[in-house]
Amino acid sequence: MTLELPPLMLAQTVAGAMVLLLVLVIVVVAVYVGLIEWRYSAEVARMLRQAPVFRPLRGEPDPGGEEVRFRTEDGLQLAGTYYRALTDRRRGVVVFCHEFLGDRHGAYEYVGALREEGFDLFAYDSRNHGDSDAEPGYEVIHWVSDREVRDLRAALAYLRSRPDRDPAGVALFGVSRGGGTALCVAGEDPTVWAVVTDGAFPTAITMLHHIRRRAVILIHEVTARLMPRVAFEYVVWSVRRRLERQLGRRFPSIERAVKRIPPRPWLAIHGGSDGYIEPGVLEELVRAADGAGSVTVWLVAGAKHNQCREVAGEEYRRRVAEFLRSAAPRRIVEDATEVAGSAVAESGRPEVEAVAARG
Repeated sequence: MTLELPPLMLAQTVAGAMVLLLVLVIVVVAVYVGLIEWRYSAEVARMLRQAPVFRPLRGEPDPGGEEVRFRTEDGLQLAGTYYRALTDRRRGVVVFCHEFLGDRHGAYEYVGALREEGFDLFAYDSRNHGDSDAEPGYEVIHWVSDREVRDLRAALAYLRSRPDRDPAGVALFGVSRGGGTALCVAGEDPTVWAVVTDGAFPTAITMLHHIRRRAVILIHEVTARLMPRVAFEYVVWSVRRRLERQLGRRFPSIERAVKRIPPRPWLAIHGGSDGYIEPGVLEELVRAADGAGSVTVWLVAGAKHNQCREVAGEEYRRRVAEFLRSAAPRRIVEDATEVAGSAVAESGRPEVEAVAARG
């Protein structure tokens, strides 16, 4: 004798079994991830806290710049250098954000040629770097924190206080950690009209890539390969919060910041052979911002981390100059009467400033 269940009861039984199975899988995964986090999070935190070996660019002070000091909101004095354009008229202002362990004097190697294109340049040393004050107890590491963001905000506030301030705002040029800082501030400050980054990396995505790559060492190899991405994302979140508590700082979300940059343009330069910040990391970050098609990605073939300028040479300078010329809020004209009395441009910035002599 065979017992047959009615179709409705059979469907309910199967659905119930599937729900039970799903709940069981979720519980097992949650417990497993919890064990992974408990056993390995300290090692992951140590790995992420340990700075990689970099060769930061340190240039020589240029006597043609104006040396300045300005204060952050938490009272530190930062050192900066202001370089005026070598043209009669100013096209815009570009702020240079140096890399981890670098300083402001590296700016000339990256963007010095922009002075001949009509751009003023401003470079500064972030806290605990160069000639700027050091924050007591602040351990400098390679991840962008609220301190670097605070320093760049102070730099922009200083520029707005100058008698020759540019009412059109500024462009930001950042290298590596400085690039991440530039993206964070550009996302919150609408007076930033363009961003150029070289080797920039987001915090959460980069941590995720590093953890997944090292998981076969930290965790059983087969287990690590079977772990879903969401499990690694949880570990990243947990370790990130642990580091914030240990180091007394906050790691802002660069991934969220870039969503607020479009439609303003962003030139993302990256080494095609970067083994530390793999191009895939940049691709994930760009996908978060490129809804308006405002991101231009340039992968420099054969370049490792922070080597794009050295590898690409003159093409590097040309591409950066062309990008900023096209993005600049004003054009340089020969005849001042061409724009005298003109209406405000589409961007909301007066073109007449393009030919006005600076005070």
